[in-house]
Amino acid sequence: MSTQLQDLLQNGLNHSPDREALRTNQGCWTFAELDRLADGVAAGLSQRGVMPGDRVLWSLVNGHPALLLSLACHRLGAVAVPVATRLTAVEIAAIVKRVQPALVLVPPERRQVLSPLLSLPASAVIDADALIAEAQRSERRWAAADVPPDHPALLLFTSGSTGQPKGVLHSHRSCWTSIDTSRQALGFTEEDVVLVGKPLSHAGGLQTQLLPALMAGARVVLTMRPSPAEAVALIQRHQVSEYGLLASDLLDFVDHLEVTETRLPSLRTVIGSGDSVPHELQERFQARFGWPALEGCGMTEVGGYYAMQPLEGPRRFGSIGRPTPGTRVRLLDASGVDLAGEPDGSQAAGQVAVQSESLFLGYWQDPDATEASLSDGWLLTGDLARRDADGFLWFVGRSKLMIVRRGSNIAPAEVEEVLDDHPAIHASVVVGVPHPRDGAVPVAWVVPADPADPPTLEQLEPHFRSRLAADRHPVALLIRDDLPRNLTGKFDRQRLAEEACQRVQHRATGGPAA
Repeated sequence: MSTQLQDLLQNGLNHSPDREALRTNQGCWTFAELDRLADGVAAGLSQRGVMPGDRVLWSLVNGHPALLLSLACHRLGAVAVPVATRLTAVEIAAIVKRVQPALVLVPPERRQVLSPLLSLPASAVIDADALIAEAQRSERRWAAADVPPDHPALLLFTSGSTGQPKGVLHSHRSCWTSIDTSRQALGFTEEDVVLVGKPLSHAGGLQTQLLPALMAGARVVLTMRPSPAEAVALIQRHQVSEYGLLASDLLDFVDHLEVTETRLPSLRTVIGSGDSVPHELQERFQARFGWPALEGCGMTEVGGYYAMQPLEGPRRFGSIGRPTPGTRVRLLDASGVDLAGEPDGSQAAGQVAVQSESLFLGYWQDPDATEASLSDGWLLTGDLARRDADGFLWFVGRSKLMIVRRGSNIAPAEVEEVLDDHPAIHASVVVGVPHPRDGAVPVAWVVPADPADPPTLEQLEPHFRSRLAADRHPVALLIRDDLPRNLTGKFDRQRLAEEACQRVQHRATGGPAA
């Protein structure tokens, strides 16, 4: 008997098998064509010795080969291991050594560079395009492997925003649950056209956008990290109704719409995630569209979103929304005990603990990290949030990113919200820098609104004074033309923290915490 994940295309196959399901710059495919090709790829993998439980690793840009490999691995009972294309050959080789895949699939030009670095036989490193071409000629149908719902299905590597990337292992059950959760939370139907630009090597592109849309029978326009102008062209050409992007990319998207005075009437939903969406950006977005962008918060370990603004009813600027369907959220104090609620039902800031059938099986070959993250079926996320009287969650920050200054916790997101609200600042990231007296102090990286006239720390002080306690004021302001991104496209906080340490070199000073 097949798992629900193996039958992911069934809704489209039952209701409209000959309707377009996927479009890329290489062509378009119906649900029936995707189904047949996925069977062909599964047969090709099997002929090359892939068995249930084996890992199949690939590093491919967004396109139909990456989707077909995911679907084929589901059907075989193999474990899909999509790896970011931004990684160097040396970095991919390190992951291959950890994962020991049965096969590695890359584009032809990368195969020549990668093969000599791998301790695998040459036959195990194959040209992904050749496998897809072989599947297109195949007429073979593939019976799904008989695997239980808790059988491993997907191994994703985290973005490493707070340290070394970890391998996050998901089962058929957890994958299907996270995909269905996103489908419900985003309200996907067969009438939708969904633009997917996030990389399929991460949960944000694969589990919260592409597969939920296909599960619902919607049509997907798949591309790879489009520029704002490219995204606008695709939205207009295909009458896109939903677009999900990182909060950092949402800023560039809104900038472009304002400069070009573009209207996009087909869009009904836009979601920004990965970082907080600044209040000022939400106001600009709503002024352009007449409705707010959705905000949500998720983790690779959850397989997608654990909280999201509701599609219907009131939304709260700055909130990450309420728990997604089928998800329970608790807020814990430092000792792991549930925070007491106020008479109105609100709760102070605490660590977010999540329970859902979408939770991962564990970290790849790291039982200690798995044990530290899971407690009685609850994931200890490391995220800090508070809950208001109406049940909305408000993201405070990552516990690992918290800046502790003389015993006072400073959340970077809190300071960034104030910085981003100043007209002289286009974007900001706040990091902690070690200090010999205070322990750590906040330092702000900013992209000025006018590069020819960047703000100074002294000019910003009056703005800080009315909005932030004195100990939360940045001790240094560092200017950049742009902010670097990590593998998932989020702001690269680790790199910025390292560069800030080099630049500041303990010259930051400040009085005791207020």
